[in-house]
Amino acid sequence: MSKDIIYSPREIGQAGYDAAHKAASAKNLGIELDVPGTDIKDYFAPLLPWEICAIQGQTSNGKSYFKDWWLKRIVKQFKKSGRNQIIVDVHLEETIEAVAFAEYGRRLGVRPADLARGEYTNFDKMLGIMTEMDGIPIWHIGVSAKDDENTPQLTLSNIYKAIKALKSGEITGSEWDIGVVSVDYLQALPIDNEIKKAKHDAQRRLQVTSDVNRLRAMTAHLECPIIIPLQAKQKLEGNSEPYFIPGTYDGSETMSIATRFDRILSIWMPSQTHPELMGEKIYSKDGRSVDVKENNAWLKVNKQRGGLPSGKSWQMKIDFKNHEYESIYGGMNETI
Repeated sequence: MSKDIIYSPREIGQAGYDAAHKAASAKNLGIELDVPGTDIKDYFAPLLPWEICAIQGQTSNGKSYFKDWWLKRIVKQFKKSGRNQIIVDVHLEETIEAVAFAEYGRRLGVRPADLARGEYTNFDKMLGIMTEMDGIPIWHIGVSAKDDENTPQLTLSNIYKAIKALKSGEITGSEWDIGVVSVDYLQALPIDNEIKKAKHDAQRRLQVTSDVNRLRAMTAHLECPIIIPLQAKQKLEGNSEPYFIPGTYDGSETMSIATRFDRILSIWMPSQTHPELMGEKIYSKDGRSVDVKENNAWLKVNKQRGGLPSGKSWQMKIDFKNHEYESIYGGMNETI
């Protein structure tokens, strides 16, 4: 109704007062980002309950891999600080079975593909791992092989309804305090029926704009931050060679990503953009260079609202076996 979007001077004053109280109480409820060996924890302020953070990267540059690592770190943060909260992780490109195989594979030391092909048969050991997984406070939303034809499509509106039902206790009979939501990834969300009526070449842009607006409502009403991996353009415009780190406006489909999100992180793996230079260097015209290694990656803070700093980058190395990131220089940092 119209009255729901109009605020009197008195209501504005009350809203600001309430928000200040909320911000003060949220100081210990932020979501930290801490890459060992770097000072990013001091530079990137903890995500507050009403903020949206993008992790953008080009295809196969590790945005989902980094997101999964960050969620693991958040679980450790919750346990360390005694926060009885859960994480909701939404998967749009992987089935629930694939998510499970990845977790089993990491814990069993086998390839997820071996599980998928039926080549792993130590089911007693899997039962032990299942008990461990039951203690991980991450709930998942996605498509399963067990779904029937009546299973709701994974539009953002349906995802939102499911999370609200979980939070309220409608699903399990118990209310859940949600600490963070992740939706992987923004441009993979289905086209809504209404938007299908638009011209085909405009549908994805309109859908992303609509979903960005809905995400803003979600983070306010769920009272938790939202982390969104998103696809960067294949031809970057905001990078500075020899670095191919996506810039603030390099998110595909729409500029609303850059303007409506509170934080934007960008990730880049030189081995993925320049595989032909593996073991060598990428050079710029002014003589600067970047090593191309299988396990090096760059992380940049492109945007932070509220007068917080932005523009700093860190070079990291990836431990693929243990799914870990750390500074490529150990305890030292290199920035650009």
